[in-house]
Amino acid sequence: MATYNPREIEKKWRNHWEKHQIYKVSNESDLPKFYVLDMFPYPSGSGLHVGHPLGYIASDIFARYKRMKGFNVLHPMGYDAFGLPAEQYAIQTGIHPAKATEQNIARYREQLENIGLSFDWSREVQTCDPKYYKWTQWIFLQIFNHYYCNDTNKAQPITALVEHFEKEGNANINAATSQESTFTAAEWAAMSPKEKADTLMNYRLGYQKVGYVNWCEALGTVLANDEVKDGVSERGGHPVEKKAMMQWSLRITAYAERLLNDLNDVEWSESLKAMQRNWIGRSEGAQIFFNIEDTDEQIEVYTTRPDTIFGATFMVLAPEHPLVEKLTTPEHNKTITDYKKYVNSRSERERQADVKEVTGAFTGSYAFNPVTGRNLPIWISEYVLLDYGTGAIMAVPSDDERDQAFAKKFDLPIIDVVDKSKYPDATLQDKKGVMINSGFLDGMEVPDAINAANAKIESMGIGKKRINYKLRDANF
Repeated sequence: MATYNPREIEKKWRNHWEKHQIYKVSNESDLPKFYVLDMFPYPSGSGLHVGHPLGYIASDIFARYKRMKGFNVLHPMGYDAFGLPAEQYAIQTGIHPAKATEQNIARYREQLENIGLSFDWSREVQTCDPKYYKWTQWIFLQIFNHYYCNDTNKAQPITALVEHFEKEGNANINAATSQESTFTAAEWAAMSPKEKADTLMNYRLGYQKVGYVNWCEALGTVLANDEVKDGVSERGGHPVEKKAMMQWSLRITAYAERLLNDLNDVEWSESLKAMQRNWIGRSEGAQIFFNIEDTDEQIEVYTTRPDTIFGATFMVLAPEHPLVEKLTTPEHNKTITDYKKYVNSRSERERQADVKEVTGAFTGSYAFNPVTGRNLPIWISEYVLLDYGTGAIMAVPSDDERDQAFAKKFDLPIIDVVDKSKYPDATLQDKKGVMINSGFLDGMEVPDAINAANAKIESMGIGKKRINYKLRDANF
C-alpha cells in the first residue's frame, strides 16, 4: 500500500485546481447564486495567525457544501491593506507601506493557498489599490448626494430636495433629518451658499457633524472603541482622550425600520436575528421636556417608561451634553471639570460595561418635574451617552438598576411608583405592576398607565409619543 504523503498530494491538487481554474466563477450561469464573503485580513508582516483559518475553514466548508447542492458560489478573498496598521508597520520597520504591503500580501496568498481554501483568486481585491477604492469613493458620493424620503421609504437625489426647497421650503418634507427649524421658499432663496450647504448637510445620507471621538495624539488619529483599552491605545499604549471633532457620519438610522422588517426575509438563525433586533433596538416611548430653574433652557429626554415620571427624583446628563457648561454653577465648576477629565479617559465601551460602579458629579442646577412640580437636581454621569437618545435621562431609581445604584451612592430620593407584589417574578425592567404614588395613574396596570401618561404629556404640551432606536449613525 502506497504511503500517504500530504505534501506531495496537496501540491498535486493545488496545481490541478490552479491549472483548471476549478473555483473560478462565471457571472453567466443558470445555477442559483450564492455569495460567501470572509472578513478580509490585514496583511501584517507576521503572516496568518490561528484565528484566520479558524474562520476561513468554516466558511470554506459552507461554500463547498453549497456548490455540491447546485449553487453558483462566489467565494472571493481580499486584503484590508489601508489605514493605521499599515502606517504603524511602516513607522516601526522603516519600509515604505506600499512595498511592505505587497510583500505581506504575497506571503498571505501563499499561506492561504497552502490551506487549500476554495477562493476564486481571479476576484482578489486589495483595499489600497486605486482600482478598488475608486468604487468606495463612488459609493460615498452616491450616499452624499442622496437623502432618505420617508414617504417613498428609500433614498432620493438631493437635487430633488433642493427643487422642493425652492418651491415650498421644508415644511412638507417627510425625510430622515437632523434639521430642527422650518423655512419657506423665500427664506431658502435668501440663504447664503454656506447656509444652504449646512442645511443640506442635515438631510444628506453622508454628512458631517461635530462628535466626540477617541483621539490619540501620539498616533495622530481617531480610534474605534475596540482599539482603546483602559484609556490607552491598543496599538502602542498611547494616551487616548475624548475630543470634540468634525467627522463624517452615515445616516444608517434612516434605515432602522427597514433593517428590522427585512430580518424576516433573510435565512439566518433565530438567535442571530434576535441579536440584530437587539442591536437595532426599536422602542416605543415618549419625548418629554423638563424646564430648568432660572433659565429658559429645557432638557429633552426620551423614555420608554413615561408612566414612572412621578418617580423621577433627579436628572442625569452625559458629561459632553452642551447644557453642562451653562448649568454648572461656580461652586461646582472644579468638580465638574475634574469629572469630565476622568470621563475623557474612558472609552464608550468601558463606560457602558462598568455597571456595578457608578460615578457622577452635581452641576448645582435644578430642573422641575412637570407633573409633580418637585425640584430635580441635575447631575452628570458617564453611564449616560451623548449619542444615545437625547444624551439626558429622567432618573427613576425605583425602577432602574443604574439609577438606583446612583441614588444610593449619592443619597438621592427613591420613590416607589410601581407595586409588583402581584408579579413576584417581575424584575425592575419588566413592564408589570400597579401604579402607586403616581397621582392620576394610581391603580392602573403599567401598560394602561403608559398610554395614559403619553396622553397627559401630549395634552400638557410638554412632549409627545415617539419611536426610538438604539441604532446610531455610523461615524468615521
